[in-house]
Amino acid sequence: MKNQKKKIRLGVNIDHVATLRQVRGGTTIYPSILEAAEISAKAGAQQITIHLREDRRHIQDKDVELLCKKRPCLINLEMAATDEMLKIALKRKPDWVCFVPEKRQELTTEGGLDVVKLEKKLKKMVESLHKKNIKVSMFIAGDIKQVEASARIGADAVELHTGHWVLWKADKKRKEWQSLKAAALKTHELGMNVHAGHGLDFIDCERIKKLPFLEELNIGHSIICHSVFMGLNKAVKAFKKQIKH
Repeated sequence: MKNQKKKIRLGVNIDHVATLRQVRGGTTIYPSILEAAEISAKAGAQQITIHLREDRRHIQDKDVELLCKKRPCLINLEMAATDEMLKIALKRKPDWVCFVPEKRQELTTEGGLDVVKLEKKLKKMVESLHKKNIKVSMFIAGDIKQVEASARIGADAVELHTGHWVLWKADKKRKEWQSLKAAALKTHELGMNVHAGHGLDFIDCERIKKLPFLEELNIGHSIICHSVFMGLNKAVKAFKKQIKH
């Protein structure tokens, strides 16, 4: 089976631009989420990714409203599978919704969504989103059972959780790569798009782009960190170049 050399879409996660704004308790209006999105889009990002957490740690409801209204490029809304979040997504109509697991005490998303466990609930949510022409992805670990469940509920894509692969070393890292690779192949076989993301830095991009049938990478923290020293425009351009085949 040949892995066609498609261009990989870059989704820039700007959550941590909002983190900088919220660090003072929401008393400032800067840095501007919209400006960050517009700069990223002009630099080549095809998508802006934001995670509206239940605890509103960084991205706020007003950010979702603003970005979906102005829409400098595709908008990908990460969210938990709750009635509150579904209502917001149906109202604001982002281009994509990515369902993610969520724990209030976590520093960042720690693992993949258990689609098997939530299959019945997620299927109804996917159907509701599709009626509004919103595409849906599932943020999951490299697990064939989770891929198959994602297909059963009608997901358009699977976003593979790369966080463990980034952190692990030696044999453990190689084993995780094989799991991600197998999951990517199964995702494509079942007719869904292959996306990936979480914890990726500049060097990781060179490796992860070899994942079979990969169409999209979502990168946030590393791009924002690079932008501190080189500017957001240059940081996005550098990552865009890095993920080219």
